[in-house]
Formats: sequence, structure tokens, C-alpha cells
Amino acid sequence: MLTFKNTTTFLCLMASLACTSKLSEIKTEAGTPIDKGNGIYSIQTGNLTFEIDAKSGGRVSAFKLNDKDFLSGKNVNPENWGSTFWSSPQSAWGWPPSDEIDKLEYSGGIVESSVVLTSKKDPKLGYVIQKQFTANAQDTSITIRYTITNNSDSTRSASHWEITRVAPGGLTFFPTGKGSKTGKLVPLMKDSIGITWFLYDSTLIPAENAKLMSDGAEGWMAQINDGIIHIKKWDDVALEKNAPGEGEFEIYANPDKSYIEIEPQGPYTELAPGKSNSWEVKWFLKPLPEGIKAELGSGKLVEWVRKIVK
Repeated sequence: MLTFKNTTTFLCLMASLACTSKLSEIKTEAGTPIDKGNGIYSIQTGNLTFEIDAKSGGRVSAFKLNDKDFLSGKNVNPENWGSTFWSSPQSAWGWPPSDEIDKLEYSGGIVESSVVLTSKKDPKLGYVIQKQFTANAQDTSITIRYTITNNSDSTRSASHWEITRVAPGGLTFFPTGKGSKTGKLVPLMKDSIGITWFLYDSTLIPAENAKLMSDGAEGWMAQINDGIIHIKKWDDVALEKNAPGEGEFEIYANPDKSYIEIEPQGPYTELAPGKSNSWEVKWFLKPLPEGIKAELGSGKLVEWVRKIVK
């Protein structure tokens, strides 16, 4: 049995235990980021697990529903995996994207209830990218806030561009926007009930440049695979605000048919030297409800998604 020589010693011990208990509560609270070490940060809310790899360009390395990852990983393609970020249009930098933005380690870590990471300066355009990841317990979602800072000596214009790699197959859809669609995937798109639908068929994927570039409407898209739906929500971008030669929403199908990319873009904005511009995307990951099928042209499916993103 423990005994204490004086009251002060006892009170100090009790205070220490209380602090430890509080810290434990903070670490396990839903939505609170956890530093897992080696540059990996994890956020859990509800049945979602969201992971970021600071050492690999600050990219999203996992997005899991009940431990089932929706993203395409390193085992599929060691270069193009997870979810990354570039500036748009691509014509401003060509290919490949700069290592500073896409691959090299980002600095930062946990700041209050978010993970905040910052890139090194891109030597070609002078951009510095910041990514902020925050869980929303009220609707079981993740908000990603991307900030481009122009650290060059010249005024530049750019859009934010999120590139998310997922397994091939499934059904991708988004509200149809204005203007014309471009890219070799256009013949595979179907427009119905105000929605553009892409039902993946590996036998129809072009051998090269398998892209769709399109304006959207309502500011959302969804992709269903294996009974799980990934929904992205952002502020709708007017057609005239799309980056030159780009689109508000893009799809890319890898020629070896090992993954596809779902890629929303923000508005094309001028950035004076030293100025910054931010853009947010909210991510949802849910099981497809009983009674709603992943069917092209399903009004029931669209209305269910609209209720989620409203």
C-alpha cells in the first residue's frame, strides 16, 4: 500500500495523474491528429481513417472506411499513388511536376486540431504550397485547405489542382457544366439527368492521353468502387474561371489500366509576388446505402449525394 509523508506530495501526484488523463483524452478524441512517426500523420473520425505522408510530398497516403483503403497505393505505382497536389495549368510547368511540390518532404506537423504541412519552394515557378488537413466530426468528413504562395518576382496566375488516384473500375459522375468537354475519354462519357457519367471499361480505354477535361456544376463529384462512394465537394467554378486548356473536373485513366485519377480544380487566379490564395475540398467516404445502386442515370443515387454535399 502506498503511503505519503505529507499532503503536498499526495496532491502533486493527483495533479500529475489528472494531467496525464487529460492528455490521454485529447489524443484519443475523434478527429484529433496523431503523429505516428516517420512523417506519417493519422486522423480518425467516425469510421474513417485518413493518413498523410509528410516525407512524400505531403500527400494523402490512405483514406479508409472501416480499414478498407479507397486510394491506389505505392504497390500499384511507386511514383503515382495516393492523392497529391499541383498548380494548374500544366502548360506552365510541363512534365514532370517539381519534386519540391510533389515528392520531397514537407515541413510542419500538428497545429491544434489540424495537420499543417508546407513545401519547399518550386524552383521553376517560385510557388510554395501549404496543405491543411482537418476532420469534421459533425458530418464525418475531412477538409483539405490548399494554399499557393507566389514567392517569385513575377505576377503569375494559377488554379489549385487536386490529383487523387483510385482503383480502376467503378462509376464516376459529376453535374454537367457549360462549354464542351475535351480529351480522348469524351466518347466514353454519358450525359443524363444533368449529370456526366463515366462507367469504367478497361477494354475501351485509349492507349495514350486518356483524359477528360470538363466544366462542372454544383461543385461536387463522386466515384463508386466496390460498394464504397468517395465524394468531393468544393465551391463551384464558373466556366470562364477554368485554367487555360484545363477543366474544373478532370479524369485520367492510366494506360496500363492499374489506376484512374479524379481531379477537381479551383478558379484561375492572379497572384502578385508574395501573395497567397487558398482553396478547400471536403472529402466524404461512405458505404453505398441499401436500395441505392451504382447505376448510370440513377436519379436516386444523385439525390442522395446532393443531400450529403448540401
